[in-house]
Amino acid sequence: MADVVLIYPYVHREATGRKLWLFPPLGQGFIAAHLRALGHSVRFLDCTFRGIDWAIAEAAAEQPLVVGVYCMVTMHEDTLAIVRALRSSLGDRALLVAGGPMPSGKPQTFLPAFDVVMRGEGELVWEELVACLKDRRPYKQLEGICTLDPTGALTGNTKAPLIPKEVLTRLPMPARDLFDHERYQAYWRSTFGYTQTPVFTARGCPYGCEYCDQPIFGATYREHTVEQVMEDIENALAAGYSHIWFSDDIFMLNWQRALKICDEIHRRGLKFKWDCLGRVDVQRKVFARMAEAGCERIFFGIESGSPRVLRQMGKRFTPEDVRQAIEDANSVGIRAAAFFQVGYPGERTEDILATLQFIPTLPLDYLSFTITYPLPGTKLFDRVVSEGRLTPEEQAEWKRAGHNVLTYKADHSQLKLRSAIYAARARFLAEKHLGWLGKTLGPAITQSASLAIARMA
Repeated sequence: MADVVLIYPYVHREATGRKLWLFPPLGQGFIAAHLRALGHSVRFLDCTFRGIDWAIAEAAAEQPLVVGVYCMVTMHEDTLAIVRALRSSLGDRALLVAGGPMPSGKPQTFLPAFDVVMRGEGELVWEELVACLKDRRPYKQLEGICTLDPTGALTGNTKAPLIPKEVLTRLPMPARDLFDHERYQAYWRSTFGYTQTPVFTARGCPYGCEYCDQPIFGATYREHTVEQVMEDIENALAAGYSHIWFSDDIFMLNWQRALKICDEIHRRGLKFKWDCLGRVDVQRKVFARMAEAGCERIFFGIESGSPRVLRQMGKRFTPEDVRQAIEDANSVGIRAAAFFQVGYPGERTEDILATLQFIPTLPLDYLSFTITYPLPGTKLFDRVVSEGRLTPEEQAEWKRAGHNVLTYKADHSQLKLRSAIYAARARFLAEKHLGWLGKTLGPAITQSASLAIARMA
C-alpha cells in the first residue's frame, strides 16, 4: 500500500485524429522522486493510455494516506470525475489534493471537490504535508495549501515559496522508473517514427509575455546543475529513447550554460537528437554548437507578424529579428518550427493579414497556428475579464471549449480567425510537400484568403 498516490489525468483519445506529442509529466516525477528519497512510498498512475477508470480503481485499492491529482485546463473534466469517484470509494480515509497549473491559477474551481488545493512548486510542500499527515499534525497552515473554511470562504490562498536554487540543485531528478516507457515509445514509433521524452534543465522564464501561463514558477529562472541534467539525459537514453525534448521555457536563456551542456554531451560521447524551445535573440555561434551536439529543431514562439501585436503581447523582438534567427538556425542545419496565434484582443484585420503574409517568408519546418486562448492566472485573462469580454457568469463556468474555439468575446468572428489559420496551414503544407506546384499555388492561396478575410466580420 502506498503512502501517496499521484494521478496524471490526461487521457489520449485517438478519435481526435491529431498527432500529439505525448509525454509523461515531469512535475509529478520530481515530486515522486523527492518523496521516495524521504522514505515515503509512492504510486504513480498515468491515465494517458489506460483511462481514468483504471486509475480510480488502482488508487482506491492502494488505500493511501493522500492522493494528488495534477490538472491543466484540458484535463479539468477528467480531474473532477476522478475526485468524485475517489470521494465515493475512499470517503475521508485519504486526503484529496489538486495541484498543477490550473489549480495554482484558479484554486476555487477545485474546492470543495478536493480537500486541498496546492499552489506553486510542489516538492517541499508535499514533504511538509505528508509529514503532517503521518504525525497527525495540522496541515492547513502550510504555505501553498488552500482550503475552505466552515463558511465556504477560501483560506490560505497563497502560493508556495519558490524553491531556492541552492535547494533545487540538491533535489533528485524525476523518478523515471515510474513512467510507462513501453507505451510511450510504442506511441511515438507508430506516430512519428522515433521515440522522444522530456528533460528539464531549468525552471521558469523571466519574460513577461501577457498571454503566458506562469502559475507554478512565476517570472523566475532557476537552473539545475549541468551534472544533474546529464544524469537525467543518460537515464532517459537508458530507458530506450532516441530523442530528447528539452522542456525548458527557453533552453538557450543562459546561452553560456546551454553551451556547457552541449560540450558535456560531446565529452561523454552521447549520440541522440534533440529539440527545444528558444528565443530569436541568440547568437549564431550558439546555434552552431547546438547543432554539433545533436539539436535538430528549435521551436520559436513568434505568435504574430504584426509589430503592433508583438508589442501588445509583451514580446521584445521584431519580425526582422525572427527572420534573422530562423535563417541563422537553418544555416547550421537546425530546422525551425514556429508557434503563431490569431484573435488576440485588440488585433485588427490588417494585423491578421500581416501575419498571413509573414509566415510564408520564413523557412519553417513546422507551423502551429491557433486561436488565442486566455488562460486563467495570466495577465491576458485578467485583461479579457476587465474589458468585459468574459462575464462573471462565463468565468464561473469557464472551461476549454475545444480546439481552435473562441472562449471569449473577440474582435473577430470564429469563422474569420479559423479561415486565417486554414489559409496559413494550406499554403505551408502545399509549399512543404508539393514542390514546385506548391510554390506556384502558395501566393494564390494567401491572396484569395486575404481578400475573403478582409470582408469578414
